[in-house]
Amino acid sequence: GAGQVWRTDQNEANWSNITERALKDLQGRPEINFENDSIKAFPSYTDWANYTKSDSNPDVFPPRSKIGHYLSERYSTLEIQNLNTISFKLIKEKVTITELVKNKLQIITDNGNCYKVDDILLSIGHQPTQLSAQMKSWKNHASKDKNLNVFENCYPISQFEYLKHKTDVVVGIRGFGLALVDVMRALAKNSFGRFVITNTDTFETSYVKNHDKTITLVPFSLDGKPLAPKPLNNTIDKLFKPSDSDLKSLKTKIESVAHTYIDAANINFLIEPIAEISTKIFTNSKLKSKPHALDKIQLKNLALKWFENEDINHELILNKTSTYALIKAFINMALHKDYISFDYCLGQVWRHCQPTMYKALSHSVLDNELIKKIVDLDDRIKRYSYGPPIESMQQMIALVDSNILNLNFVTDPKIELNDEGWKLINSKNDSIHTSVMINGVLDSAKLLKVDTPLIKNLLSDDVIQPVHSELGIETNVYGCVHNSENTFNASIALLGRLSKGSVIGVDAILECFGKRIEDWAEYYVKNLN
Repeated sequence: GAGQVWRTDQNEANWSNITERALKDLQGRPEINFENDSIKAFPSYTDWANYTKSDSNPDVFPPRSKIGHYLSERYSTLEIQNLNTISFKLIKEKVTITELVKNKLQIITDNGNCYKVDDILLSIGHQPTQLSAQMKSWKNHASKDKNLNVFENCYPISQFEYLKHKTDVVVGIRGFGLALVDVMRALAKNSFGRFVITNTDTFETSYVKNHDKTITLVPFSLDGKPLAPKPLNNTIDKLFKPSDSDLKSLKTKIESVAHTYIDAANINFLIEPIAEISTKIFTNSKLKSKPHALDKIQLKNLALKWFENEDINHELILNKTSTYALIKAFINMALHKDYISFDYCLGQVWRHCQPTMYKALSHSVLDNELIKKIVDLDDRIKRYSYGPPIESMQQMIALVDSNILNLNFVTDPKIELNDEGWKLINSKNDSIHTSVMINGVLDSAKLLKVDTPLIKNLLSDDVIQPVHSELGIETNVYGCVHNSENTFNASIALLGRLSKGSVIGVDAILECFGKRIEDWAEYYVKNLN
């Protein structure tokens, strides 16, 4: 089915950060013949969406609900329940407990029903985690005053509908990533105003305010660093794409360490070949690179330093400027209208390398601490590699220009609780009060912090264990979970987000139809009694 992230009834302000061009890899389902029955084929996403390829036209980023409709229709046409040769039953109940009783699996649902099962596949996606001390204090503070509101999660965005009836409201938003973009767009388009595209070539946007109402949005994060939009179209994006031979070489270099018992002391085996590829691309005459006097060896070393610390001070690295100026600069780079900074180039090259990296690094024999460092680096670079469309960042600029989006507190403000709600204080000692706080930081895939009964029960029974204390569940290449007895249980498997660490790259929609799922299915069928 579509799942929570791709709900068909969600707000149209929720945009995906993957282009329809990239969704060409979401292949269709072939016709399935089983004895005397068959299941009809279903088209690929691009066929279903009537996507027309164009290198020069701006890439299309569909709303998440549109992809949800594709997934829902694909599921509904399976018609497994109508096959004479398969007994299939969908039980619509929420499973709260999975347990081993005398070495037999059973699941218990929230209404008390108990089912004995032979095998379990967990594909549960995002799971809520334990609230931070900050969120707990905010919730306790808001509970004392009906005029104050705290939202633990920014989804569904429909929960903010009540704000459209306010005439003057200041909203604090914790986080400066993709979730912030969705919240910002939904609140601004509510009843407070509307966006108008003033240049269809660049998506330059203005914001027309409803002068009867005022809303102020105040985002903040630990580092205040903005997202970098993806390139405008395929023509520009190709400038950052490594050659097939470079990607093949990258795969070989990663696997030669990640899947052997060579004692890797650091992650240089990964970042050095990507630094070399990035240097080659940055020095390509077709790319409008920022002028410099570095040779290729110096550029490669600069790339390695940036992978270690993105706050390094260098003229080719764009970080010593205001958040607003940084967003404007990133937009112009994505349009290929201004010089490309080395960090923007590194982020886009990293994105193109990700599919190769994810395949080569998953289920490796690397030390757990090295895996954690790789995951942390990939997460850090996501503000470049998982960036939104240019239009989203143009909307952000329009809201700043209209005094709707206030970026003065975006970098780690001091936060005090008082009778008015929350007082945010920046490094210049400026302050602003908010009466609403929205948490736009999505729960991480840290197994030991997951706060759902299903997972906590599996942990307490030693049925599952983490790859690392800061990562997800340990699984093998077939998705089977690793338990405390140091064995892989073929009867319990897990696919998706909570396998983060065992699998590198678990957040992409295309991974839901990839080789990992096929590997599990083939192994499962092969081992059926």
